[in-house]
Amino acid sequence: MIIYEVNLEVDEEINFKFAGWLPGHMMKMLEIEGFDAAYWFFRKPEDEQKPPGKTLWTIHYIVEDREALEGYFEHHATAMREKTIEMFGDKFTVERRILNLLSVAGLPLEKETEGAGI
Repeated sequence: MIIYEVNLEVDEEINFKFAGWLPGHMMKMLEIEGFDAAYWFFRKPEDEQKPPGKTLWTIHYIVEDREALEGYFEHHATAMREKTIEMFGDKFTVERRILNLLSVAGLPLEKETEGAGI
């Protein structure tokens, strides 16, 4: 599993329009093979020592594997990014990261033993 993280800083003047558009964009991403889920997070500017005037969001796309992510980069990323710029111009910035799962801890016992007859 890989998390493809997209961090957005959106000008407050367009944040409602962007927020109305983003769920559809996320659903299009989930149509791409290997993209299994997406989580949309709100970040507070004061938590990151950022000045007011921007809306901060992070999207975590849960991607099956590196091959699926590379397929997105090869076949979809350019068009998806160009469409976003076409719609919102320079009223937002984006930073992306790829997170590779190393370990999981703290799952509830019932999740760990589900189906194990315990």
